[in-house]
Amino acid sequence: MTMRRWMWPLLILATGAVLVGITTVQNWGIGCILLILLTLFGVQHDQTNIPWKKYLPYGFLALLFPFVMYNYAGGFWEHVASWQTKSVHHIFQWNDLFNSIPFNDGSFIWIWQPEWLTRFIGWVYWYGFTLSFWACMIRSFFTKDVKKMLHYSFAGFVLQVPLILLFYNTVFLQEVWWVRGLPDLLNPWYRDYTHNEYLVWVQNCFPSMHTSMAFAMLLMAMREKSRAFRWIMGTYCTLIILSTLYLRIHWVLDVFAGMLFAYLVVKLADGIMKLPALWQRRTPSGLVQPQVAATAEHPQEQ
Repeated sequence: MTMRRWMWPLLILATGAVLVGITTVQNWGIGCILLILLTLFGVQHDQTNIPWKKYLPYGFLALLFPFVMYNYAGGFWEHVASWQTKSVHHIFQWNDLFNSIPFNDGSFIWIWQPEWLTRFIGWVYWYGFTLSFWACMIRSFFTKDVKKMLHYSFAGFVLQVPLILLFYNTVFLQEVWWVRGLPDLLNPWYRDYTHNEYLVWVQNCFPSMHTSMAFAMLLMAMREKSRAFRWIMGTYCTLIILSTLYLRIHWVLDVFAGMLFAYLVVKLADGIMKLPALWQRRTPSGLVQPQVAATAEHPQEQ
């Protein structure tokens, strides 16, 4: 792609603004930034050979697309949750059922809960839903691999949000601590709501979307070449899943449901990413199709 001289610095500034914007949506602190930097260790070894000037226009768009979703997701989800509270009549009411199943509350993980550990696990949970996704996306951006960025996007917010609403609008299940009458372990460090605000936010438990997002990113990260990145994301995503039980938020069954949901979404994302190749095979020979991923001269690992 040929670019006018003035467009190149403008594109760099726009990309920088998006990267900074990602950190401000949830007011990331030093811990979140350090995790992102840690995942970038050795990223130069996984970069494609595509020149930055050729890659950046596509990379910027692939980064901007999920950022816009992320930036407006909070307000959107508040409207959804408020609408559910006022208008949705769930088909299934599972509070009593899930509470009656032995060990389904995850109490076997509550044995040791000192304040310092609870605050750390609270940090893992509070930021983990989005940080696990952005750690993968930002690293993929710096590997100069648009196809991989799109793959992560589909496995993350793009497919998970609309599909999981099918469950949240039919299944009424509230958080463990609320059903059991226990203290909220995220209070006061991460959330301190009124009773009515809690009524909105303690629903939508089945399946666990913290689990589904973390497990989807874990499955995707295990495909990467970098051993360090696999270990970092494997550890972090596992902690996110365990945090949902430690903090008495999700039930064991909806954690497993979240993992199954994530697996199916990743497979669906795999199928979507194969569609351009299938379409290209059906195109009459001699026609050249546009490419946004690496070309044959710049092969890359999926």
